[in-house]
Amino acid sequence: MNIRKLMSLGMTPLVLAGIAVAAPIAGATAASATPDGCQVAKPTENTGYAICHRGTGQVRVKLTCEDGITGTRHFAYGPWVGIEKKSSMACGAAQRYFVTEVGYQLR
Repeated sequence: MNIRKLMSLGMTPLVLAGIAVAAPIAGATAASATPDGCQVAKPTENTGYAICHRGTGQVRVKLTCEDGITGTRHFAYGPWVGIEKKSSMACGAAQRYFVTEVGYQLR
């Protein structure tokens, strides 16, 4: 056997061990990037907000809105915000639209 082949075979366990150690670390980082402890509220018939208290990443409120005249529904999204900040949104003109559901999205 030549010296290069010997060195290559000798390094294989170290490389594999490095991959085995790095994989769980990468997975843990991705999992910890999710906001947690999130709450939603509907302070008025026409508005809603979402807020997350723990973790990292961002949240935005997602409202399901209904037109009081035609009965049609649409979604309204608040701005993306960080932890401990409120993402707020209104459905439209308060005389016409109302919130039927308040939810949120994470990233």
